[in-house]
Amino acid sequence: MTLFTAAAYDDMRKGFTTGAAATAAAKAAAILLVGSQGRRLTGFVEIQLPVGKRVCLKIHNSELLTPNFELIARASVIKDAGDDPDVTNGMEIIAEVKKLDHTGDIVIKGGEGVGVVTKPGLQIPVGEAAINPVPIEMIKKAVRDVLPKGGIAIEISVPRGREVAEKTFNQRLGIVGGISIIGTTGIVEPMSLEALKATIRCEIDVAREEIRSASSALFLAPGKIGENALKRLFGDIRVVQMSNYVGFALEYAREKGMDDIVIGGHPGKLAKIMMGYFDTHSGNSPQATGFVAEFLGLNSEFNTVEEIIQSVQKVSGSGQTFFDLAAGIAEAVRGRFGFRTVEVCLFDMKKGLTGRGKCTG
Repeated sequence: MTLFTAAAYDDMRKGFTTGAAATAAAKAAAILLVGSQGRRLTGFVEIQLPVGKRVCLKIHNSELLTPNFELIARASVIKDAGDDPDVTNGMEIIAEVKKLDHTGDIVIKGGEGVGVVTKPGLQIPVGEAAINPVPIEMIKKAVRDVLPKGGIAIEISVPRGREVAEKTFNQRLGIVGGISIIGTTGIVEPMSLEALKATIRCEIDVAREEIRSASSALFLAPGKIGENALKRLFGDIRVVQMSNYVGFALEYAREKGMDDIVIGGHPGKLAKIMMGYFDTHSGNSPQATGFVAEFLGLNSEFNTVEEIIQSVQKVSGSGQTFFDLAAGIAEAVRGRFGFRTVEVCLFDMKKGLTGRGKCTG
């Protein structure tokens, strides 16, 4: 049996998700509630992950409570993200379990530090706790292994969840008051990109619901500079940060049936699209400085695209401008993904508009 905190991946430790931590805590509390282990439970608890692997997670705390003569079992697990820089690493995930007489089902709710969904588009209905479907099923299965029959109430709480949530994307997704209990595999891969891509998907889903009611375009930007610049230009809009995963975000948007796209960012990043690179990370695509200089017909050598922006009015070019570059990027995006309209807005590092172009089918 695997003690999960000891697993390695290319000399980096794997971790486990908040969903796995909540599952282990709930199972430990259920074992305590059965009464065969005394008033406290120590050591490890075994759970099965969605990928089929069985692992053991360490119990942090456990106790039996009797408020108003009602028997409640509480247990907790410390989230271990391994070597992944996860802001939820080290957080205590608590589960309280009690029996119910009025139902034969398992009822799971969020307590203090678990966020509440306030916007449509996510896997969870508005008004419910931000506990994703996979962790819900993990928790139910683990508790049913201990208590195979009868109604059970489970509350998941995270003491520092409200504080830590401010460092996550939850507010952008319309999740307020705490963190999300997430995870599709139960495993946190070191430096995993899947978590970031999952966030991009979630925010596009939320934006899609907003677009349906507002008949608006989907706004995308690589990062904060592009987001703030687009908001300065278009007003109070939602802008999805797609990081370097331009192709991933656009492919998902097309898959979800979105027709109109607006992309904003620095030409040093977005010009790579016209060069044929839809993963704009510096390790996966070349710098765009030479391409941009050649496109503008500039003979001088520049170190950065920002230097070109600042110098373009002082040098002689072929007549093409950053507005032509924006139009070319828009055409490249539309040609690859088939959107109805694509508009590209290029900004300098001070968020000033340097180019704008649109391609329409």
